[in-house]
Amino acid sequence: MKKSAALILASVFFLSCETDGPASVETKNLDMITYKEISRYIEEDAPTKAYQWIYGMRSQSPSILSAEDLNHLEEAAGGKLLELFQRAVEEKKYDKAEAWLLSMKNLKILPGDFGWDLTKLLFRRAEEYRSGGNEVLALYTFLQIEDYDDISAEDLEVYADISAHVNNSSAVNRIGEILETRGLSLPEEKKAAASAATPLADMLAGSVTIWVNKGIRLERGMGLPDRVIGSGFFIDPRGYLLTNHHVIASEVDPKYEGYSRLYIRPSDHPEDRIPAKVVGYSRIFDLALLKAETTPDFVFGVTDIRQLQAGTRVFAIGSPVGLEKTITGGIISATSRRYFQQMGDAMQIDVPVNPGNSGGPLVDEAGRLVGVVFAGFEQFEGINFAIPGYWLLKFLPNLYKEGEVVHSWVGLSIFETKRDLEVLYTVPGSPGKEAGIVPGDKILGIDSIPVRTIRDAQDILLSLEPETLIPLTISRGGQEMTIRVALGTRPFSPLEKLLSFEAKENLFPPLFGFSARRISSGFFSTDYTVERVYPGSVADETSISENDPFTLHSWQVDTERKIVLMQIAIKKRKAGFLEGGIQLGAYLEQNNFI
Repeated sequence: MKKSAALILASVFFLSCETDGPASVETKNLDMITYKEISRYIEEDAPTKAYQWIYGMRSQSPSILSAEDLNHLEEAAGGKLLELFQRAVEEKKYDKAEAWLLSMKNLKILPGDFGWDLTKLLFRRAEEYRSGGNEVLALYTFLQIEDYDDISAEDLEVYADISAHVNNSSAVNRIGEILETRGLSLPEEKKAAASAATPLADMLAGSVTIWVNKGIRLERGMGLPDRVIGSGFFIDPRGYLLTNHHVIASEVDPKYEGYSRLYIRPSDHPEDRIPAKVVGYSRIFDLALLKAETTPDFVFGVTDIRQLQAGTRVFAIGSPVGLEKTITGGIISATSRRYFQQMGDAMQIDVPVNPGNSGGPLVDEAGRLVGVVFAGFEQFEGINFAIPGYWLLKFLPNLYKEGEVVHSWVGLSIFETKRDLEVLYTVPGSPGKEAGIVPGDKILGIDSIPVRTIRDAQDILLSLEPETLIPLTISRGGQEMTIRVALGTRPFSPLEKLLSFEAKENLFPPLFGFSARRISSGFFSTDYTVERVYPGSVADETSISENDPFTLHSWQVDTERKIVLMQIAIKKRKAGFLEGGIQLGAYLEQNNFI
């Protein structure tokens, strides 16, 4: 984006909406957005951004641009969308093609004789991978299809064979169910193989120990080997395997300047040391895809199992403290924990795991992969966590691309009430801010799908590429409206970036769960009054309440531990306005952004 356009966008916010009654739009300096600026977005291959502004102007009465100008811009943006889609298909950039296709669908501007839909696009993408010898990536692209009505029985059987080859019994059964609706069925031997539980001992051949050699570190004048040990498991017969990002972080961290070499040690031959490289990774989900020049004896099939319940028996396979071929068992203690990840949720398990288990597979009694072990509390026995496989399946194809996985976002911090999702904060320069969303708005639906939880919202966004134009249904002051938002690229840690320029009080809601109004400020302290406290937040648990006056004395950001500490002197209403000092702490990597 050019500097002039960026300056204009920084000062202009609008809300494009549709209601059953008259349109309601909040504007500020809308006259600064001109025909020329919108045209620039179209010329710079950002037509969905142009549409976002066009729809905002159409909601204005009177609009600063004539209906003729807006029609011309909309026609040009639609033509650009179609051009970009066709170019992306020709260049086999299917992620971009999907973004443009879904945008045209949401705008209801698909040509009558277009001949493309999401099923056809995903199937074309899967077939490209399959013809190129990448059957695993072909399968996981194929599994993203929602409507298989236009997929032939022969093609379904081909992907059932691939599913069986990579030990994905869930995919075999899913394809078998589709065939049964057509009065067909898979061969009996294939159905029997899919329903049979794989012995845990056989799975050991698909697990490895991850070694990251970081050279020698000095400790009290003595040189000691510096290494990271983790676990991993193969998901592709060509030698691709999964582990945690934190295990291999030194391999991809641009700030790391030391020595780092990555190896794997197969469970059956722990004396071997096979070099490996990082292909793709997601810091947000703490996952990484590696490639080693080896042919595994067993591969794990990534499943989309969501019916996981507390009490389900599970097993972890890995290399605790470097001890290869270790299997430990336990149960799922709880589901939908949101303590560690910025997106999605985690399973809490009581399976005994130790340092070195990170990145290993978690399987159920049927031998199905249900998660990836990633964290635990060393000081608390039996409290460990795993990333559910269904989150991984959302973006697994993108891990095959080199570099960090890109996730989309709207740029909102939200609070989950019993009825809806309330906006706490809008990130400056984000799609949500540019679209005019303000704190207090209620998010009712994303991409025409109703949402009630943060998990629902993040689940939808994980399936959408940046630059996709989507409808966002909100409620403001009891009035329901729909705005159009061109999704942006999510930064790894939104709050860490915001702390460098945002006013502290603006970050009170997403960090600590309360809003406050500044009363006065001095050289060493600032006075505030609490305006609202959100139930279940850090502020609520500290017994802070509305109208409590407080003075901010200290604001500390620890980027190493990823925390913010705030020390205040407060006169709590619940304590008879007696003054006392308290310290509030919050993690930078919050799970309340979409």
